[in-house]
Amino acid sequence: MKVKCTRCLPEEGIEIPEFTQEEKRKLLELKSISSIQAVKALRQGFPFSLKDSKYITLHINKHGECHRCKYSKLMGEYVACPKCKALNFNWEINV
Repeated sequence: MKVKCTRCLPEEGIEIPEFTQEEKRKLLELKSISSIQAVKALRQGFPFSLKDSKYITLHINKHGECHRCKYSKLMGEYVACPKCKALNFNWEINV
């Protein structure tokens, strides 16, 4: 799947894999501790460049809340915020 943030990536976007629930859970957990740890995990576990790993990490958000403006009613995955237009990965993790 190709994703693009109209706010920060003037290029075509980036191709991301279909992350498993476990991969999503792990990346959310790592980002909540440290964005650097999430970037490292993406670099080690997937064939992402440093730039793409940082891009993905930046756009991982707390479910339902925009990572940029904190709008709190996001619906669906890989969604642009209706308020600020930032891309949010908005993963819902089934625990």
